[in-house]
Amino acid sequence: MRSTTIAFGTVLATMAAGSAAVLQAGPAAAGGQEQPTPGSLAGLQVLLTNDDSAQGRDTERGTDGEGLYELRKALCAAGADVVAVAPWSQQSGASGRITTPGSRPQPVTVQAVDAPAAYTGDCAGAPSGGAVYGVCVGAQPCTETSPSASPADAVSVALSRMIPDNYWPDGPDVVLSGINFGQNVGELVNHSGTVGAAVTAREFGVPSLAFSAEVSFEDLTATPFEQTASFAVPALAKLRERNLLTPGLTLNINHPFLGAGEQLGEPVYAAVGTASDIELAYEGEVARNGGTYELVIGEPSEETVRNADTTALEQNDIPITPLDGDWGSSATHGPLRALIAGW
Repeated sequence: MRSTTIAFGTVLATMAAGSAAVLQAGPAAAGGQEQPTPGSLAGLQVLLTNDDSAQGRDTERGTDGEGLYELRKALCAAGADVVAVAPWSQQSGASGRITTPGSRPQPVTVQAVDAPAAYTGDCAGAPSGGAVYGVCVGAQPCTETSPSASPADAVSVALSRMIPDNYWPDGPDVVLSGINFGQNVGELVNHSGTVGAAVTAREFGVPSLAFSAEVSFEDLTATPFEQTASFAVPALAKLRERNLLTPGLTLNINHPFLGAGEQLGEPVYAAVGTASDIELAYEGEVARNGGTYELVIGEPSEETVRNADTTALEQNDIPITPLDGDWGSSATHGPLRALIAGW
């Protein structure tokens, strides 16, 4: 992992140096920036997923898959071959939750989904046709009342069966999760279904990137999905050019929301922070015999980590955070090892 980390740091420096010309590509509304160069991802096989659902029916705010379809559109325009396998319905906060069979087999249904009208034909020229599937739990066709599979479920069934059985026998080159409706930085990373899907891909030995777009609580209809997708394509191309799409690569990437007069910053190498601007709080009083609290959005907490993703996003930079998945690298392990040795 050390050589991969060093190489990625070099690529990120290149990204930052050329971000104005290459990585900050986006629609004209975002400052007259250019669209991704067609063909820059030619032949790349991409499994796309999210935690916001595959259906994309929310045409006002885009809470249930608009980000997935914007990313699918940009990937196909750049020459990638894309198949999307995502939860049937909204699964935000699902983290790495998986469905288990218990004492008997558990049916899981993978069902074809028609792209929303605004995205029909985006991937018509791709070998896979840009197929999209939603995953629900049960043996019947997925309906409005079907329990949804989790993001981790969607990646698991896609990588273990759906993709090799029907599309690419050796699996995809990379898994992209997102674009999420809302940022996934700081303590939110542990609970994010978007990140959970990317981590699940890592467990299968497939490189993965999680993309999230920051929301503005003042205007929930203006989440920068297009700008995030326009960043994602050249970023992915850079990683591919440097041969960094390896099984050890899992990245969490967040694109800022830009208010009036604000300028987009740079891609920065960031650490997972400890704060969050979407803190949860429980209001009300409950006695010893139990009762009901009201779960609400609380006050933001203060960041304590240097070079944190939360700080970078607040400064309108694009934090890119490697997730190494190594739960064994803790400063407490030396004393703990000594204690256990002398137990």
